[in-house]
Amino acid sequence: MSNPVSNYFVLKCMAGAGPLQFKLESDADNKECWQMGMAFSPDHEDSDFHPPTDVLELQTKIDSKAPERIYPELTWNPLPLMSRRLVTALQSAGVDNLQVYETRIANPQNGAPADFYLCVNIVGAVAAANMAESQFNPDVEDRLISADFTSLTVQPEKSRDLLIFRLAENTSAVLVHERVRRFIESRGIDSLTWFEPESWAG
Repeated sequence: MSNPVSNYFVLKCMAGAGPLQFKLESDADNKECWQMGMAFSPDHEDSDFHPPTDVLELQTKIDSKAPERIYPELTWNPLPLMSRRLVTALQSAGVDNLQVYETRIANPQNGAPADFYLCVNIVGAVAAANMAESQFNPDVEDRLISADFTSLTVQPEKSRDLLIFRLAENTSAVLVHERVRRFIESRGIDSLTWFEPESWAG
């Protein structure tokens, strides 16, 4: 039986019982590429993996029925967007595998700065799942990129010592080392959601 303590958490930012969150839109036509864990390069043979050459424009979706919303510290949709202070905290914690690009919210709400977010490409897709002990949706056969986990067991020894990475078996899952979590929380960033892998499904 493997040690249930993996030292990694799956990172999200869910509203929970807190304020409703603004949702954002982007016209970027390579959204899926931001979830692959692959480095952007101007020399990549696929132009979808070229780095942005302009500031990425975002639009706030306005909901007149619920105008009192906040911009979340982190959102994975439509692109992986992090507040500037979250990026700074990650980098200060020793994370060194982020490609970071400027954004602009065309219609910022509630006094938020137009440049609140940075768009972040997390470089590194690691096959760190213990496939024998993880649990899956039996109706989904995929076991790479889009495996449908109902419970995830991580093998931390396969993390390549990365402090943050995408899970190769399901690249929508971003795993963060507990040391980074503690550092982020010490900076007063307390609205993120940290799932223990065994309790995460996706």
